[in-house]
Amino acid sequence: MDSFYDSESVARYLEYMAYLNTISFCLLSGCGITESIANKQSNYRDIKINVALYRKALPEYENKPENPYYFSSYLWKNKKTKKTITPLAQALSILCLNLSTRKIIDGSLRIKDGEEIAYFFAYSSVAQLNFMYDNLSKDDLLYSFKHKYDDYGNDELRIDDMSLKLLPQYYACEAAALTQNLIDTTESYLCLSPNSKKAIINLLPDLCHIAIKDALYTPSRILCQICDSLINIYEYTDFSKALVYNTINILGQELCERITSRGEILRLPEDSKISSFFTTLMSLSILSRLYLLCSFPNYLSSAFTLYDVLKNHWDDEQGIFLKSQDSTIEYSIKEIGALFSSLRNFRNCAKGTYIYDVDRMISASFKNLILKSGIFINQSYPILDEEKINLPKTINTSKKSPPVFLERIEYKISKSRFKIMDEYFHAERSLWACRQLL
Repeated sequence: MDSFYDSESVARYLEYMAYLNTISFCLLSGCGITESIANKQSNYRDIKINVALYRKALPEYENKPENPYYFSSYLWKNKKTKKTITPLAQALSILCLNLSTRKIIDGSLRIKDGEEIAYFFAYSSVAQLNFMYDNLSKDDLLYSFKHKYDDYGNDELRIDDMSLKLLPQYYACEAAALTQNLIDTTESYLCLSPNSKKAIINLLPDLCHIAIKDALYTPSRILCQICDSLINIYEYTDFSKALVYNTINILGQELCERITSRGEILRLPEDSKISSFFTTLMSLSILSRLYLLCSFPNYLSSAFTLYDVLKNHWDDEQGIFLKSQDSTIEYSIKEIGALFSSLRNFRNCAKGTYIYDVDRMISASFKNLILKSGIFINQSYPILDEEKINLPKTINTSKKSPPVFLERIEYKISKSRFKIMDEYFHAERSLWACRQLL
């Protein structure tokens, strides 16, 4: 008989997996620009953290981790990758560090030496945030940069003028707001740079006004992610509270207007194009969150409409959501993160038999899309600890690799078999999923 994983256990396992991603890549990997921390009272040694992270990396250790108390034990191979630092990867790293810190502090994540690990995470999130706004900005907006070394071995950053995008500005602002809130609530001595503070004081109101002004012209895929980011700012902080509340409801109502009676989401108003499976998942997630925050009935009715669409993709025999009729289907880690986020948030709104059905889907999806797919690499070594975290095993075990989510898998329906599609770690995608799971 197949094992059943209750929704609380699945949420806890996924949080620990997201934590392992965060500590492995965001804190310890060395895939980017690093700096040392002097702490003579610590049991840990070679304390060097990432302050800027590459968008893409090869998830393989340089050497077999020998001493769990040495940060240098967990460095990744720093090769075969383009050394590009993007505001999206940087912001998502900060958010994962921030959300993990909160869960360690409140006891949700039970980690040995949790107080010190939380300090390293908080310190890193501040360092990464200040680096981002001090080094990746031009005219108060964030761009991607190429990282190189000059003839003397000094870091050199070259801007990519064509890399400006809207969505990373929201995630970066969310990172700034949550980091300042973490500093305030923990009464930490850490502080944001003037440029980072400007993101909260000046940029957040501007971004809200832009979101409102452009709501009619923003594709649904981007609209729901902007709304999701602003909801986090509203839930975790008090910055521009009334304006953020107004903005998320304008975006939420606009999204409801785009949902047809059949549950299709128009990409834009008056557009014949229908949004993707990912957008359906994200829309279900944020409308469920908005209903719990604001109690507007059309958020709930729209969420139920989208849930019915999602349920039509469910295949009991395969135990997964089949997002298309193709014989072979690809799933990205972003889609998987959005799936668990949407089911968790919708479950908080549901009652009766809906909860029973959602729990079955969560359990089967966890067994198949996580454990059987190989998208998560098992933890082979303790990380800054003497013991490994006790998690259900996946089919992907490698003594060379850190415990992280890979980017993409493929499912062949006729053989009920998964295949890993990419050996690289894509920070913008895997960390986005971790943010959803935390």
